[in-house]
Amino acid sequence: MTGSEPAVAARQSASGAIYDLGYQGYDGPRLGRRAAVATLFWASLRAAFALGRSGRAKIVPWGITALLLIPAGVTVAIASLSPRAPAAFDYDNFLFNLSTLIAIFVAAQAPELVSSDQRNRVLSLYFSHALERTDYALAKLAALTAAIFLITLAPMLLLFLGRVLLAADVVEAFGDELGQLPQVIGAPLIYAIPLAAFSLAIAAFTPRRAYATGAIIAVFLVGAAMAGILGDATSGPLRDLSQLANAFVPLDGTRDWLVGDPIPDSPVSRMDYPMWVFGAEALAVTLISAAATVWRYRGVEA
Repeated sequence: MTGSEPAVAARQSASGAIYDLGYQGYDGPRLGRRAAVATLFWASLRAAFALGRSGRAKIVPWGITALLLIPAGVTVAIASLSPRAPAAFDYDNFLFNLSTLIAIFVAAQAPELVSSDQRNRVLSLYFSHALERTDYALAKLAALTAAIFLITLAPMLLLFLGRVLLAADVVEAFGDELGQLPQVIGAPLIYAIPLAAFSLAIAAFTPRRAYATGAIIAVFLVGAAMAGILGDATSGPLRDLSQLANAFVPLDGTRDWLVGDPIPDSPVSRMDYPMWVFGAEALAVTLISAAATVWRYRGVEA
C-alpha cells in the first residue's frame, strides 16, 4: 500500500477539464474551384494596393498612383488656363514618358503578391483545397495585371475627362474625344499584361522580396541603359535591334500599332521595323513569362 500512495496522490493532484467547443460538420454549399480562384484574385488585388495593411505599406502603391495622376492633373489645369499652350502630355506619350514610375510599382508589388507566400510557407494551405497550382499562378497574374491597369487607366481617364469637361461645348468635346477612348482604355491594357507577366515570372522564383524587387528593377534599368547607350553608339539595323532591350519600347510600339500614333522622336518612331514586330515581341514576352510562372508553381515545393 505504501508503494502505491505516490501514484494515488499524483492522480488526486492532477486537474483537467473538458470543453465543448461546438465543433460541427459543414453541410452548407461548397463553392468549389471557381470561387477559390475569384477569392484569391480579389485578395491579391487588395494586396497589390496594400488594402487592410498599415499606412507604411500603402506608401509605394498609392504614392505611385498619386505621382501618375499629378502630371495628368497639371496638364488639364494648364489646358484650362491657357488652351493654346502646347500640352506636355497627351494620350500617346503619357505612359511611355512616365514608364519609370510604372516600373517602380511593378517591381515593388509583384513580389508582394507571390514572394511572401513562399517565404511564409503557406502554399500548402492554398493547394490543399479546390485551388489548383495553375489556378494560383493565373489568379496572381490576373490580379497584378488588374492593378497595373488601374494605376495607368486613372491618369488617362483624367486627361479624357479634363478635355471634355473644361471645353466650352461639353457635348461637342465629348464627341471629339470619343474617338480616343480605345486608346484611353487600350493603352493601359497593352502595358499591363506584358509587365505583369514578366515581373511575376521573376518574382515567382525567389521567396525573398528584396531579391525579386532588385532583379525586376535591374532588368528594366539595365535594358533601358543598354538601349540608350547602343542607340547613341551604333546605327542602322544594330541600333534598331538594341532598342528592343528597353522593355517599354515594344509596349509603346504595340500601342502605336493597335490604338495610337507614334510619339515624335521616340525610339519607336526612329526605328525602321514594321509595327507588328513590336506586337510580336510583346506577345512573346507575355506568353513565355506566363508559361514560366505556371511551370514554377506546378513544381514548387508547397
